[in-house]
Amino acid sequence: MREEIQFFRRFQILQQLSGSRHGRRSVGQLQRVLSQQGIETTRRTIERDLHWLSRFFPLISDESRPQGWFWQTDRESIQIPRMDSLTALALLMAHETLRPIFPPALLENWQRYQRDAERALAESSLRDWRHRVTVLSSSVQSPPKLSDWTLSQILEALESRCRLAFTYHAQGQVDGKEHRVSPWGVVLQEGTLYLVAYHHERETPLLYACHRMSKVRLQKASAQEIPMDFSLQTFAQTNLRFAEPGSRITLRVKASREIAHLLEERPIGAHQTIESRGRTWVTFRAEVEDSDALRWWILSFGTGLKVLGPPGLVKSLRETTAVMAQYYARRPRETRPDIAAPKANIP
Repeated sequence: MREEIQFFRRFQILQQLSGSRHGRRSVGQLQRVLSQQGIETTRRTIERDLHWLSRFFPLISDESRPQGWFWQTDRESIQIPRMDSLTALALLMAHETLRPIFPPALLENWQRYQRDAERALAESSLRDWRHRVTVLSSSVQSPPKLSDWTLSQILEALESRCRLAFTYHAQGQVDGKEHRVSPWGVVLQEGTLYLVAYHHERETPLLYACHRMSKVRLQKASAQEIPMDFSLQTFAQTNLRFAEPGSRITLRVKASREIAHLLEERPIGAHQTIESRGRTWVTFRAEVEDSDALRWWILSFGTGLKVLGPPGLVKSLRETTAVMAQYYARRPRETRPDIAAPKANIP
């Protein structure tokens, strides 16, 4: 019985140890965790177990007080149970597409996770799956550059639930303004990261483009808690103008045959129906949310799409396209053709 208790205790200690210094465990922390699982033991016993386990597993301790234990990051990890191929594939693909919003503690030890995932995939039928799929963005513009320091400070503030201070440079303004806020969440839109944070002086949540921040630093003060009725998704949709909640319209459009096929494959809103189908044009009706994104989408089809209603949207598009027509109606001044300079006679 004694050997069984000892084995189970040491097994639980191994499971509690993290693969990075960030998640180090002290003897006192291990004792509390073991106690919660019904394993009562002394600190001295746990210390002896750790030293015994370090003879057979890549475990190390740091020089801090209290002393912390963790797995070595430069050694091959031991997984109980071993990572399956599906988990490995999901982990690798998530890193490629969602890296900007991963917590720093996860990225700190990413190489170890990557080695484990690569090894698991190499022995499965999914070993070349990442070369058979890709994720593309429909955005024409490249995402703005965001420094690693700024990103790490924002995510660490969210993780540790502390306040954040930074200098914010609003669009078109050279001089920045100091802000101290409570981070509530981040929003990733087409490669651009936004911070949603509570501003204590204004007593309201605000939206910040992370690439416009500088001199970002963590504060010791605890962050303001998120209210139970606050929705990050609703706030982001309203302030980033993905759509304006509550402003629903019945959109009627006439689409050319080529574009009509696209609309049938990918409906533009709820309850999309076809009112009529002619030889050249197809008329659609759908319930959609009025937004800037809707107008950009309509204008992107040029002469292949004509809006029939509602009247307010038709009027707005008429005014916009009239101004655009003036831009392109102006003929540039005729200039003399460039006269090529005579070539030098170089022997």
